[in-house]
Amino acid sequence: MDAAERVRHVALTRTMARNAGWIATEADVSRDTAVKYLSRMAEQGDLEVVETAEGTCYKPDPVTQFLDEVRDLAETHSQEELTAELRDIADEIDRWKREFDVESLAELRQSVGDDDLSAEQRRERLDIVEEWEYDVEMREAIRLAIGLKDSLTELGAGTDQGYTPDSQPQEG
Repeated sequence: MDAAERVRHVALTRTMARNAGWIATEADVSRDTAVKYLSRMAEQGDLEVVETAEGTCYKPDPVTQFLDEVRDLAETHSQEELTAELRDIADEIDRWKREFDVESLAELRQSVGDDDLSAEQRRERLDIVEEWEYDVEMREAIRLAIGLKDSLTELGAGTDQGYTPDSQPQEG
């Protein structure tokens, strides 16, 4: 990888905001080089710039990451695979509702503070809260990916109908 690719990789694979010096060290580039590429990525909307106690820091833009995930799902999975994953997520959430006798993620989160739970039971519930939150995010990404695939199919993209951005969709 060249310097730009290393900076991009380091910056986009972090969950916490990091300053240019830290990213430069991890990417094995000078701080000035890191700042140049980080600024460009921020201008393109790939990174958010945040001010912290460590100064100007950079973190991946969550909207860009989410939309990239939607596109990846739409491009790499069939409608059937995406639909099956939605079913699996719903089944998993239903199982947690029964197992913990709750109706919602919020209710499970609140139950972590129940006095009659052991420390191990609290940790287990916190782990499930994390998984449930991830499932909710993935469920939305999958729903959008299915919609994207449907829209592209209607427009003829990816088919032999010769879709181009300048062509007009037919009303149906």
